[in-house]
Parts: sequence; C-alpha cells; structure tokens
Amino acid sequence: MLKRNILPKKTKIISIVMLIIFITYICASRFLQIKSYAAQTTESYSSSKISKYPGYKELIENLKSKYPNWNFKILYTGLDWNQVIKNETTAVHERNLVPADKKGAWICNTCGDKTYDSGNWKCASEVAVSYYMDSRNWLNEENIFQFEDLKYNNNADYSLDGINKIIANAAWMNKGNITYTNTSGNICTLEKTYAQIILEAGKESGINPYHLAARILQEQGARSTASSTGKGTYSGYVGYYNFFNINASGSGAGTIITKALTTAKNNGWDNPEKAIKGGSKFLKDQYINLGQGTLYLQKFDVDRSDGSIYAHQYMQNLQAAYSESMSMKKGHTNYNTPITFIIPVYENMPENRCETPDSSSIVTQSVKVTGTNVQVRNSPSLLATVLTKVNTGDVVLRIEYASNQVSGYYWDKVVLSSGVKGYIARNFIEQIPDVTNCNILAVANTSVNLRNGPGTSGTTIITTLIKGQLVTIIEKDTYNNLNGYNWVKVKLANGTLGYIADKYLTNNYMTATINCNVNSSVHIRAEATTSSNPVISLAKGTTVTVMQENVANANGYTWDKIVTSDGLEGFVANKYLNKGENISNNTNQPGDNNKKTLGDVNGNNRLDPSDYVLIKNHIMGVKSLNADQQVVADYNQNGVIDPSDYVLIKNEIMK
Repeated sequence: MLKRNILPKKTKIISIVMLIIFITYICASRFLQIKSYAAQTTESYSSSKISKYPGYKELIENLKSKYPNWNFKILYTGLDWNQVIKNETTAVHERNLVPADKKGAWICNTCGDKTYDSGNWKCASEVAVSYYMDSRNWLNEENIFQFEDLKYNNNADYSLDGINKIIANAAWMNKGNITYTNTSGNICTLEKTYAQIILEAGKESGINPYHLAARILQEQGARSTASSTGKGTYSGYVGYYNFFNINASGSGAGTIITKALTTAKNNGWDNPEKAIKGGSKFLKDQYINLGQGTLYLQKFDVDRSDGSIYAHQYMQNLQAAYSESMSMKKGHTNYNTPITFIIPVYENMPENRCETPDSSSIVTQSVKVTGTNVQVRNSPSLLATVLTKVNTGDVVLRIEYASNQVSGYYWDKVVLSSGVKGYIARNFIEQIPDVTNCNILAVANTSVNLRNGPGTSGTTIITTLIKGQLVTIIEKDTYNNLNGYNWVKVKLANGTLGYIADKYLTNNYMTATINCNVNSSVHIRAEATTSSNPVISLAKGTTVTVMQENVANANGYTWDKIVTSDGLEGFVANKYLNKGENISNNTNQPGDNNKKTLGDVNGNNRLDPSDYVLIKNHIMGVKSLNADQQVVADYNQNGVIDPSDYVLIKNEIMK
C-alpha cells in the first residue's frame, strides 16, 4: 500500500493559498517581464482616447470639421515608437530606400553611399524614416489618402472618370481599347479600356479601384509605354503581364523583371485583363485581408493581423505611400462622400512631429581654424550678423557640411567651445582627427536623442537611443551647462558620433557577448519563445546589454532580455550568452571630472586580470606602480596597497 503524507487541515489550506500566490506571481512576472506587444486594436475615433497621443486630436478634428462625412478609425498598434524606427532601419538596412540623388540627413550613416537596385537607390536614414512614418505629418486634406481604407466602399464616388483622372499622365493607358501582345507574339485587342478593367477588378475583388489605378501607375510609371513587366514583350516571357510587379525583387533589373514575369506566367496572366484582375486578388489576399488595408500599412508593416511584423512590405521605396496617395487623391472629385481613414498611432511618440531631413550633410567633426579674425555668423551669408571671431589654431566642432554656396562660400555650421553656434566659411577651416579625452563604456538609461552637436537647440537629431543601448564616451567636460545639461561626445558601435546629455548615461547594466556554439548566427526574438519572429540575427562575439536575466522558460531554454548595440530589443536563450560583469564596476561614471575607476590600474576602463597582477607585483616588489596607479590600486580605500586589494579585485572579476 502506498504511504501518503497527511497534512493537518490548516496546513493544507495554507499550502494551497501559498501555491496559488506562487502561481499568480509567476504568471504576473512573465506578463510584466516578457516583451509581449500590447494588444493591437482598431477603434472608431475617440477624442478622449486619442489625447494620450500628442498632436493627433487637433489635426483629426480639423479634418472632421471640414469634411463631416469622413470616418476616422485609429489603429492602436501597441508598438513603441523608438523600437519601430529601429526595426525599420538598423534591423534590415535596405528595408527602406530613397532615390540615390538624396543627400545629407536623408542617407543612412551606416550604409553611406552604398547603392541598391543598379545604383538607383540608397538606404534611408532614421530621420527620413521617422519623417515618413510619423502619421501626424500627413493628416491634412492633401496627404491623408495614404490612410484611406482600401476595401471597396459601396458609398464611395468610384467612377471611370475618377480612374481616368488618376491615369491621365500615363499615355499607354489612355489609347482607347487595349491592344496587347499574346504569347505567340501576335497583336490582339480587348474590347475594354484600362479604366474599365480597373473598375471591374475593384468591384470583383472588393478593393478600392482608385487604389488599383494608383498602384499600377506607381509600378509601371507615367510613360508613353509600360515598363518591361507591363509590355508583354520581354524576351522569354512574351505575352505575360504583371502590372503590380508582384514578387519583383532581387539584385539588378534583369533578376527583378524575371521574377515578376515568372509569377505572371505561373498564374496564367497572359493578357492585361487577367493580370490586373489576378493581381487585384493577390493584393486582397496577401495584403488587405491580412490587415495591411492602407497604403501606409502596405509600406510599413506594423499591423500584426498576419502574425508577422515589419518584413511584409509591398515596396522598399520610402516615399511610395506618399506619392501613391497623391495619385489616389485625384480620383476623389467629391469630398462630401463617405471616406474611411485608418490612422496608426504608437506608444511613446515624440511630442512634436518628426521633421523632414535636411539636404545639408549632418556631421560631427573636429575642425581647426586656418585664418586670423575669421568671422562666425548667425546665418550662412556675408550679410549675416557676426557673432564672434576665431583665429588660427582654434579648434571648433563642425555639425553641418554645406552642399551649396552662398555669397561665393560654402558655409559650414560650427559649435565653439563656449557653446555658441554659427556659420563659418569653409575656406578658413580644415578637418582634424576627432578630439577625444576619454574612453568610457556606458549605456543609455532611457530613450534619448543622439544629436550631431551639444545642446537641444540648433542641433539635429541623428537617432534615438533606447534604454540599455551601449555607447562609448570619447569626450567630456567640453560643453558643460549648455541648455541645462553637461554634454558628452559618444561613439556608437557602427562608428556614428554624436552628443548626449550625460544625465541620460549610466553604467548600471551587465554586458554579454553572443557565444554561438553552433555554426550560424543566433536569432534575437521579439518574444521569449522559438515560435516568435526573429528581430535580428547576431554573430558570435557581438556585444549586447543584458536588461533582464531568466525572464522566462520556454521551448527548453531559459531566456534573457537583451538590447543590441543598434538599440534593438529582444530575447535570446541565455545558453548563447557569455555573460560579462556589470559595467558599473569597470568604468568611470559619465560627467565625473576627477573620479578614477578603483582597481583599474592599467587604465583601460575596466577590471581585468592584468589589474590584480600589477597590484600583486607592486606588493611583491617586482615592479612599483606610479603615483596615479597607486591611487586606484587602493581598492578598499584604507590608505595602503595590501593583499586585500588584490583579493577584492580578483573576487570582483571572478564574481
């Protein structure tokens, strides 16, 4: 007979209560610790609820007062704004592209002049992506149509006239009944116009036909003829059409065209009507029905109805939703008809709208003056007020590199050591190696803007760091008490330089390196489970910040929450982390002018075995430390350097 443990009744009750408390604690802990994105909902406009998100209420209510039949819905994404921008930029650099002729703040600092698609495109900067993703920039009657609901609306003003207005500049779509090349190479005729087919396709597929017209125009262009995917004459694919450029991707024009026309051939799109109606069904099934029911959401995949996020975008062109919406707008000739708009909002959005990037090159460079009594002016012109004068040998900070001449000079924006900002003619300065006076590892203790120069005014935001993102402080004590802050120059992992107020940097987190014991990189995931989408993959040796240890157990792993050097949050199985030590014990605190790191005898801003070996050699009389080294060697601050200092440092390193 089995022997059972019999507890007293009172003890059993207490045990049950404790068990319930324990289970509740575990569940609550997992709910609070794991970064599960907040619930995503689409709701009718509520003035009280939208008030949480700065700037929206005024803009929407202004439109509602002008056009009372317009219907506004709010997509509460539940996504953190800063993480959205990181995932749209640094996670996959070619995710958003701008035309190759863009300059300055439009271009990604990491990619620089690297081009994509046969040299036609460059990687977009975080500033550029922020500008286009900030929906407040487009809540006006000219630009709002990128938020128009793309499902067919029986009460809308869809008409052949509206479609013809959208495609008016595309001569190849305005020649009456459609002539096309069939798969035998013969010229055939459809007894329909492009506008008629587009209107039919919209109704049959349940899609806004103005969207179809604008998308075809966006993909094929307003030329005398369609592009290679719309002509039906491309070698090897004669008689096949893909007006929406579905699956048109890859490197180089040939690859892109071939993939698009292979899709057309596989789907039997052997005339324009089949291609438009088939492509419309694809749009409905693969985008609109999956939650990407506006131009904005097809460009920026922030609606998780399909279970994914960020990666499922229709186009890489950053400006596509904006430009395509301008075409859609032409079709709406009656603003008094009901039109539904879906406006996305994010958590922790900046108070003010994100500004358009400047065409001047945004830089953070040390320069030296090469002339006497060189004038620093308050604007880039010989007619501008002179703020002060500088002389040969003076070192200043350049934060903007002019792209155009004014009054015969290129005027670069500079910051003097006093904090004064102004413009100086480039003829009288020359770039020198970056001025540095320290090498301190630190992390952002909150979301904070990295600027191209010190101060909150007269500088440009380069990027936003998130809590836990690693930086290296390379200059301090130059710009103190500027706009109420002490500013330090930092370097990011990708080499980007900029300035941060030192109060937003601390040394309170543990660092770790990715320790892949597999022959590939390790996935950093959005949630602590192997079924979650990867945020990014990191190679062995990559340094990350550990924000929380042991946040969950799932799929046979114990998971840690980490932040990458690019500011991407995620979760990784801690078996792949080679934990370091808390960096608060091995670096100087930012902004501390005099404090030396105790124990850092070799001066490399961290505790390591060479420090206690140097102390041991000093105690043993093998080699004496100099005066500065002796100050930091006294780890326990008892006034003497003795074996206890050596032991304490060794224990700290070994944990």
